[in-house]
Amino acid sequence: MSIIKPMLRLMPLILLASCGSIDGQFPSLERRAYESNDAITAPITPPAAPVSMPVELEAQVDALLARHQLAHAAYLERLDAVRVVAARAAGSAPGSEGWVNAHVILSRLDKIRDDSVAAVRTFDGLIADANAGDSGLAALLTDAQKPVVDDVSAQNDEIRRLSRLIGE
Repeated sequence: MSIIKPMLRLMPLILLASCGSIDGQFPSLERRAYESNDAITAPITPPAAPVSMPVELEAQVDALLARHQLAHAAYLERLDAVRVVAARAAGSAPGSEGWVNAHVILSRLDKIRDDSVAAVRTFDGLIADANAGDSGLAALLTDAQKPVVDDVSAQNDEIRRLSRLIGE
């Protein structure tokens, strides 16, 4: 304990000595530019050049959208029939013929939309690749993907609803 008190008294001197440099140069105490009260303005950047999709990528996007549209049309075509079967099976005992039939029909409806789900996955890969290089291209791809994602989300919601109606 006897050594600690003298060390505590010397500590401010040690800290003060560390503020200077060997050659006697000290940092300037003048205001720096960012310390003034002047208004901060955003740096002037030139307008971004419009981004366009390469022709090869545009063809791939068009093919993905067409693939989704076919799958979604088939899904919508079968949806009403599945709703009728699911409504009839609502409240039936698990394992009964109506319950099993409704689940089989529902799984077929889920299978019909596989191309839509695959299109979303492919878009995700394209967007990830574009993000590595060009964020403008990624934004274009995200915009192109949005209707597919919206449709798949609505399909997921409806299949979950029908599954609950039938009874899992």
